[in-house]
Amino acid sequence: MNRIFPKSLLGLAGVSFLLCSSQLAMALVPNNVAIIVNSGSTNAIGYRIYVSPSGEVNYVDGKGTNQGKLSEKLTKKFFSDLKVAEPLSNLPKQSCIKSVSFGTITIIRLAGEESPDISCPGNAKTQRLDNDVIAIAKALNVVNVPKSQGQPLPPQNF
Repeated sequence: MNRIFPKSLLGLAGVSFLLCSSQLAMALVPNNVAIIVNSGSTNAIGYRIYVSPSGEVNYVDGKGTNQGKLSEKLTKKFFSDLKVAEPLSNLPKQSCIKSVSFGTITIIRLAGEESPDISCPGNAKTQRLDNDVIAIAKALNVVNVPKSQGQPLPPQNF
């Protein structure tokens, strides 16, 4: 009996470790996945879109979470424009006038780099990225849902 109890505890601890490890692994985003983050505004819920180089997409907005696939042409254009704009943190920061109630901020994260707000383009590279993000959101039907009509986004795990 004494030998069964310690083995049971050890087994339970092992299962708990595996469950925690798998949850941690799901929270990690590979370095080659671009993350588009829209802040939302006073009146609207933002969104996050995770784009892989294969065009596979996971996203969350005020309507919930979903998956999709972008066209090869749009995926290649987006990742090509990202490559040209690297390092993203060196893109020029540009101020622009935005509505307090409806103004949003859109950034892109990739491989540890983060862009400034691309919705206020500071140069042609930033403008191309903003156009790409608009096309991606449109292709997926991702929008800023009014707060009265949607659910808040779950917190980011990174």
